[in-house]
Amino acid sequence: MRKAVISLISMIGLTGLWTSESWCAEALNLPEEELAKESVTPVFDRMVSLKNRNVALEGRIDIGGYYGWALTEPIANVSKLGLNLYYHTDEEHAWGLFLNKNFTGLSGYAKQLNSQFTLDFERAPKPELTVMVDYNLLAFYGKMSITKQTVLNLNLYGSLAGGVVKYQHKSYPALAPGLGQKFYLTNQFALRFDLRLFIHQAPIPFKPGAIKQSDPIPSYSEFEERITYTTVLDMGLSYLF
Repeated sequence: MRKAVISLISMIGLTGLWTSESWCAEALNLPEEELAKESVTPVFDRMVSLKNRNVALEGRIDIGGYYGWALTEPIANVSKLGLNLYYHTDEEHAWGLFLNKNFTGLSGYAKQLNSQFTLDFERAPKPELTVMVDYNLLAFYGKMSITKQTVLNLNLYGSLAGGVVKYQHKSYPALAPGLGQKFYLTNQFALRFDLRLFIHQAPIPFKPGAIKQSDPIPSYSEFEERITYTTVLDMGLSYLF
């Protein structure tokens, strides 16, 4: 009797194993046309990165004025005043023009050298005027809550300008990459800050035998030239029409 039970259990086990193997074989042998041949990523309609933009720029004109401070200018007056005009082709791109006039005179460092070592840098040519075409690319638009009812809109952008820098005797082509930030006080008025690096050929004021008050006065053309790099910070107001 015991042997008969064992034999029956063994037959049931073998039957189950054979059935399992047959089912697995059938499950793995799927038709080629039913197998996935490529992966598909989800597509989202209406991908909106920003809603309720308070300051719309597309098709609008931006006019402003500013004070410029030459951070790395050793000899000439570090101050300038300027005007700018921009047209926004869309929400991210703007083309414009800026012009600035340098203050006359010398920097505080140059005046100190004159008082200590009688070095008269008034003899060296100095920048007078800058005119450039400027391109702005918006990198970030955001909102910052000042109070529960007050929101400050801000733009962060990169800029690339090209034009000329005029000295007292000669004009030089120049390039000026930079970064800028606007803080909109209203939907039209904004505080504008631009940090630019001006790259151009320029006369070098440190000329031996020409700067001391006892030296003969040289002509501007006698000063050697080389590539100069001047960092300038512009701070001003702009109005959006």
